[in-house]
Amino acid sequence: DRLHRYICEIDFYNLRNHPVKSTTLGQFRGKILCLCLLALVAVGLLSGCGTTMQEVHHHPEQGRLEGLLAAILPHTKYPEQHYWVRVSATLKKHPAGLAIMGQRHIYVSESIVKEADDAILTALIAHGVAHYRLHHHGRRSIVDFFQRLVFKAGGVFVPGLSQGYRIGGPLVEVALSAGQEPSADRKTVTYLTAMGYSAQDLRRALEFLVEHGYTEHVGNIVIRDREFTNRINRLR
Repeated sequence: DRLHRYICEIDFYNLRNHPVKSTTLGQFRGKILCLCLLALVAVGLLSGCGTTMQEVHHHPEQGRLEGLLAAILPHTKYPEQHYWVRVSATLKKHPAGLAIMGQRHIYVSESIVKEADDAILTALIAHGVAHYRLHHHGRRSIVDFFQRLVFKAGGVFVPGLSQGYRIGGPLVEVALSAGQEPSADRKTVTYLTAMGYSAQDLRRALEFLVEHGYTEHVGNIVIRDREFTNRINRLR
């Protein structure tokens, strides 16, 4: 009994002089929540970064593109979801024929709008919508954010490692693109066939990009000749 009473007295003394902070768990959860919110904000910002497109405002063909987009949306899972399709200036330095950017913005080069028929333009716009419906742009932004975070944290222990994302980033993007483009092409074909077009219209659109020296931009990734050739062969 004396030993038990002695232990209780010690426990009471420790509790009185070193009280347990009941808010520790709550504070920890609060910090985790703040970090998650910061991560979401950063991902949102990153999703709008990357290639910058120069929009041609009040282009006479703007209404045509919007009409083609409107014909695609009823065949998507969420037809009420809004997308923006814009005419972009054709830049010699960055000849992006199709650019799929953040916040559901799709840009088609001005020269393509002037030269291509409705089937090719519909295929290109549908391809942009397919990337969004498959959440490709958001996934790339999330991967990019956490990759940078890991390299920055590693840089605390290994000098210079914080800059590793400059090498690892493009490699990861290419790896993601290798899997995302075929799935986006398949969904594009689904949209086209539902509208009365065929898979060959997507093939024609990709061949048009190759023949005129254009690239496709999905966020930071640039798809060029070799990638186009592989996709064209799959559609034959």
